[in-house]
Amino acid sequence: MRRTLVVTALSALLAFGSVLPATVAGAAPSHTPGGPCLQEQQHVSLASVANYADVVRELNRIERTSGGLVTVASAGTSGEGRDLLYATVGHGPRTFWLQARIHGNELHSTEAVLQILDRLAGGSPWAKQVREQLTVVVIPMFNPDGSEANIRQSTTPTRTDLNRDWENFAQPESVAFWRLWRDIAPVYALDLHHMSEAPVVAGTNDLNQFQIGARSIAPSRMTEQQWRTNRAMAMVSVDALAGYGPVNTAKYPDIDITNAVLSRMLLGGTAPAGEQPVAGTPTEGAIFFEVRSVGQKSNGQLENLFRIPTMAVLEAAAQDRLGSYDVSGYEAIPYAEAGRCGV
Repeated sequence: MRRTLVVTALSALLAFGSVLPATVAGAAPSHTPGGPCLQEQQHVSLASVANYADVVRELNRIERTSGGLVTVASAGTSGEGRDLLYATVGHGPRTFWLQARIHGNELHSTEAVLQILDRLAGGSPWAKQVREQLTVVVIPMFNPDGSEANIRQSTTPTRTDLNRDWENFAQPESVAFWRLWRDIAPVYALDLHHMSEAPVVAGTNDLNQFQIGARSIAPSRMTEQQWRTNRAMAMVSVDALAGYGPVNTAKYPDIDITNAVLSRMLLGGTAPAGEQPVAGTPTEGAIFFEVRSVGQKSNGQLENLFRIPTMAVLEAAAQDRLGSYDVSGYEAIPYAEAGRCGV
């Protein structure tokens, strides 16, 4: 899955805020010109970026070679007429929703979830256990039109942040995936994003590579079980990366946004025109990851920062350990704060 794309580095928006993509995952925040912040007029070649045709081809390959373990379907069509593709693997009683690239210019999550899907179709003890206990629905490219345009938003009928459209449902992508969520009733959801200019772990000069988002809405809006499950999913992710290597982890800043996809999965209460809201949300846990972006030579590392914690959360859910997982360390996870670029 390779293509080369030359872009001019300009400001891009984060999953839940404003960011610039980063370049090298371990560089010091203040280094110029080769540091983690793209400079104005800097030309960057993006390798290993999956486009829509790559996603179609890879999903077809995985389905074809899975021996019937993986099925691929379309939830509907995008504003420009592309299929909104998703894959299903496993036959367990609890459904796990894994989505990537709701923001089209957040690049490496697509590759990471395709790698995970490929492993789920394999013969490892991990894959067999997950398939037996969970039904996993994988959405490699939630926003195919924005991905092809390399922009955050959808493209038509208007440019809309699809992660702010689960109240108005102005875009066909939002309507299609809401219906899929309603129909499959996922117990767990995980949303993969890229993050900011050059964040550091608060109170340090340590460059932050991974942020955990356990609360897209305030805990007071969640049930007690949802808040505990979210913290358990977060701690599983953090613990998995602790064994990976020198990854400086932080919590995403506290937010309370009701029109985001994960927020409405947790809250319920909205529906597209002509549909009825779900009576009692099925989703017990829904979190998001934020990983450094545009790694160039570090693409493999960035994909690992998505893949390793995602696989750990899938395993914990399959083993039914989230309800008992130790969440006492959650409050001690430091927050991230903005680093300085270009100085």
